[in-house]
Amino acid sequence: MLTINHNETASLTNTARYTTDTVLGRTIERLSSGMRINSARDDAAGQAIANRMTANINADAVVSRGLNDAISYAQTAGGGLNSIADMLIQARTLSVQAANGTLSDADRQSVNAQYQQILAGIDDIADQTEIFGRYPLATNDPDLPPARLGNVEPINTKFPIAGKNYSFVSGVIPLAYIPAGSTAITITIDSLGQDDDLQLFTRDGKHLAGTPLDGAAPDYTWSSKGITDAATAQTRLLTAKNGFSSGATYDSSQLLEGGPSWALAGSNSMTYNGMTITYSGDGDRYEDVASGDFNNGTNTGTQLERITLDSVSEDLIVVVVGNGSFTSNLTWGNLPEPKGTLPTPPHQSAPLEVITSADYGQPVQSDTIPSTPSDTKALGLKNTTLLTSGDITTTMKALDSALAKISAYQSTYGAKINRYESNRTVLSQQSVDTSSARSRIQDADYAAEASQLARSQIIQQGQSAVSKMANKTPELIIQLLGN
Repeated sequence: MLTINHNETASLTNTARYTTDTVLGRTIERLSSGMRINSARDDAAGQAIANRMTANINADAVVSRGLNDAISYAQTAGGGLNSIADMLIQARTLSVQAANGTLSDADRQSVNAQYQQILAGIDDIADQTEIFGRYPLATNDPDLPPARLGNVEPINTKFPIAGKNYSFVSGVIPLAYIPAGSTAITITIDSLGQDDDLQLFTRDGKHLAGTPLDGAAPDYTWSSKGITDAATAQTRLLTAKNGFSSGATYDSSQLLEGGPSWALAGSNSMTYNGMTITYSGDGDRYEDVASGDFNNGTNTGTQLERITLDSVSEDLIVVVVGNGSFTSNLTWGNLPEPKGTLPTPPHQSAPLEVITSADYGQPVQSDTIPSTPSDTKALGLKNTTLLTSGDITTTMKALDSALAKISAYQSTYGAKINRYESNRTVLSQQSVDTSSARSRIQDADYAAEASQLARSQIIQQGQSAVSKMANKTPELIIQLLGN
């Protein structure tokens, strides 16, 4: 049936041509991209599988780079350990040399000086071996400076050995502070003939024990330093740099002076804030007035002063006021060691986590390289010497132990390098195999697609010819009407 409003033949031809154009466009897309799957419409399941494979391939590449970094880390640490091992062997050789009985004391001092330089070199290598901003051989227990109150250090820094006498210069600068938590504290001074007086303060300015600086009978040592009342004490002594709290004010209402006569074991005592304090008294204040020796800054008979505390409930500041030098010793039951912070963070050895596998849908697998501190403190060599036979014996044992520790570290790094190289090889082969599998799913088959292109083009050309013929149907109707 011939019609004008609808050309059925042309419509059928156009429908077939649309299908052919779609196939041809998809074929050209595959040939131009090289991919069989360019979107989910091409193969939804295949795309999902390929996505998982791509995730694994990319993860394996990153993991392999991480393993290479871990190998570099282990090799760098191993190089430092080799140097330290050589230095330990050299140090042990020196210890054997020092043990020889033919060496004089001067000879041993020379050998010990060389030994100390080796220890310093070990610390340098441990602290400076660096890779990726990490320090595998640095200490894991850095020596922090003592916590200060202003410029005042805790008392254990001034008296490292209990009961041993140390020499100091007197003045109006605090000697040290006694940290809260200390117990059974006994501090004794020997003024060596000059009247240096032992004083005890709280941080808020309470004068707990010592000699008076004002009142009816102020002590000579205070006035000799220009401190004669609360105001001068405020400006000369109770400052932040001397460890006193901001806003501290001088208060002598609790001052414990000596009793009726001087007694080293304690001529007077009191209790303050849960602390029992005893004080020997200042011998200069008890000397014979008739001889003119009373409170004149010269102490000939009783040169010792002592303060004891059963416990310390708050930080206390120790001041020795005077014009000369003195010796002092300290004993204690418990003595906390408050630590401060370094101006810059110290280099520290820390464990290193290494990712060994991160497959899609699976838990991340990792391994840890342990910290390997190799400084003299970690190796047990700090403060060792070669000066005496006893020191040499102790040092040789410490060197043997240190060398065994370094050897264990070297074994650890060697085993880690072997493991990571093996993991890297496995990942490399796994990546090749996965890429091949993904290619079989995702990549275009150029032979098949080229054949499809030729077929589609031939069909498209035929459909174009048919379309021309179908569009001539209305002309037949006009010819029919003309007849």
